[in-house]
Amino acid sequence: MKRRNVILLVIILAIGFAAVSTTLVLNGSLNVASDNEDFDVYFSNSIEDGVENKKLIKDDTHLEFNKNMSLVGEKYILDYDVTNGSRNYDAEISINCTESNEYLKVTNEFDTSEYLISTETRRGKLTIEVLKPFVGDSEENTKDISISCEIRGNAVERDSLGSGTPADKVKQSNWEITEDKDNNGELSKGDLITLGTESFYVYDIEGDKVKALSQYNLHVGNVCTSSDVSSCSQLENPTGLQSKDAIGAQFEGVTPTSFPWIGVTPFLKDEKIHTLPEGQKANDYNASDIKPYVDAYAEKLSELDGKVEQVRLMTKEELEAAGCDSKKNSCKTGYVWSNGNWVEDSNFVGTSMEFLYSTSYWTSSSNDQDNLYVWDVGSLGDCVWIGVNNIVALGVRPVIEISTSLFQ
Repeated sequence: MKRRNVILLVIILAIGFAAVSTTLVLNGSLNVASDNEDFDVYFSNSIEDGVENKKLIKDDTHLEFNKNMSLVGEKYILDYDVTNGSRNYDAEISINCTESNEYLKVTNEFDTSEYLISTETRRGKLTIEVLKPFVGDSEENTKDISISCEIRGNAVERDSLGSGTPADKVKQSNWEITEDKDNNGELSKGDLITLGTESFYVYDIEGDKVKALSQYNLHVGNVCTSSDVSSCSQLENPTGLQSKDAIGAQFEGVTPTSFPWIGVTPFLKDEKIHTLPEGQKANDYNASDIKPYVDAYAEKLSELDGKVEQVRLMTKEELEAAGCDSKKNSCKTGYVWSNGNWVEDSNFVGTSMEFLYSTSYWTSSSNDQDNLYVWDVGSLGDCVWIGVNNIVALGVRPVIEISTSLFQ
């Protein structure tokens, strides 16, 4: 028997811009040029079924939302504000929306008869009404219908600057500072930042670029119940996300402790080392067995809409910039790692960012002298070369790069 099913709407409103072209030449010597950066038309508010919900505004020019509808006559109403933030230009507005279809009536009300004056805001209303429900069958149980509208703003010259105050832009970021290390209310080195379920320690800020190290290793690879390789087996149902239990090998002095070790994996499986193509190095991160874990994690972060620009592994050079010393094989203040043991060295000042060695993990930096070794970080603060086929000790701990603008 056929049954009536839900219509799923995926609705997108977008603002587009025509090129600004206002160059005026006087006597061949004086140029009055356009100010492209000042022409700024954006969504400043959204009200969903009578309730303000600015989270629908994904960025200045895109508004997205989902809605399940199934009853004849059921309506979805979205009120939205469009603001002209420019002082130099008015905006000539045009709008184009998806046409109604057999299931939905689409109506968009937005006054396009007059210019949107500099610094002013105008409200629009999008109404979607169910005309008839979708009748599903065994092959298609739901009907996905995409609705889209584009509001296009073309710059119109003014002979005076706009004097009003435009509505504020909506700050939309899924990021938050969950631990403000220095309590300064701003993003700083050492802070813990969070996107959904995933958290990262900030270890570098340069200009607009933030670099942060995942709080834990990824839940991928193997679980080992001792330091013996024979005790290791593949994880059941690996999530590919960070796990507080995935911290790699743990030691007390040189004695391994705290089993099981979860989320440990070789840089390159032993059986692959002997079958490498000619010219390929075993310690090449791009051909490693752990890069697919990092790439998959990047996809998961993308689904969280965190605007992450890059996902990769830590490098030896970054560790050294943070206070680790490759010659002393240590990141830990007061100690150096020598021949498998800690040696006290009160003169050595390591990194103040102890989170850099809170787990044991691989880096992407290879040993130029021996293509079977890669730089790693241990939980005691040791940072040494280790064989790529080490299956027991190390996990995958990604680094991300994002913009500081996500926290402004």
